[in-house]
Amino acid sequence: MTLVILIGLPAMAATAQEKPRSPKAAAARAASEQKTTPTSSTEDMLYWIREDGKFGYIDNTGKVVIPVQYENTFGFREGLAGVRINGKHGYIDRTGRLVIPAIFDSTYAFREGLAWVKQDGKYGYIDKTGKMVIPPQFDDAEDFSEGLAAVKVGNLYGYIDRTGKMVIPPQFSHTHRFMGGVAQVVVDKRTAYIDRTGRVLWVQKDSPKESSREGHEGGKPHKH
Repeated sequence: MTLVILIGLPAMAATAQEKPRSPKAAAARAASEQKTTPTSSTEDMLYWIREDGKFGYIDNTGKVVIPVQYENTFGFREGLAGVRINGKHGYIDRTGRLVIPAIFDSTYAFREGLAWVKQDGKYGYIDKTGKMVIPPQFDDAEDFSEGLAAVKVGNLYGYIDRTGKMVIPPQFSHTHRFMGGVAQVVVDKRTAYIDRTGRVLWVQKDSPKESSREGHEGGKPHKH
């Protein structure tokens, strides 16, 4: 029998120099962050454990509070944690109760009360009751930050608000979350910064080849 216990650490804050994600890097980063992100209260953390290929949770005394039973788990955020059961994804609360059924092909942690989910090859958003508030329609999706989320339509990314309205049209090859009302994007192979209306605040003026290489190699995957 193999027992692995990993102590959760707070997720690293995003920076303007994060590398736009590839699908594989995004998936790896998503799994890594969700597994190692504790609940928000230091006194009330839960930590994932793995035993014989299954996952559960202990508290900060080492007591098993959610028995080992899940194929995968993605860390608590906003009181819920994503879990995989029989190849499908849902969410549990801190007692281990399955509060959102495992019916999704893929999921991510909640942020600002919403989480992206993948169903039938498209991405949409659910609230913490499991209600699909933005129907699956996008080719990729990111979590919300400051009320906006990047979504992919075809080959380009734009930003939607919490109602699903496209407020910044798809035009970017890569995007990052908004922080302080500003987001880093890549347009025409050049790094740029935009405000919440999509207005360009700054764009890199050197050659696109140099801009792409200098601004993004060695950074972190986008999805976090």
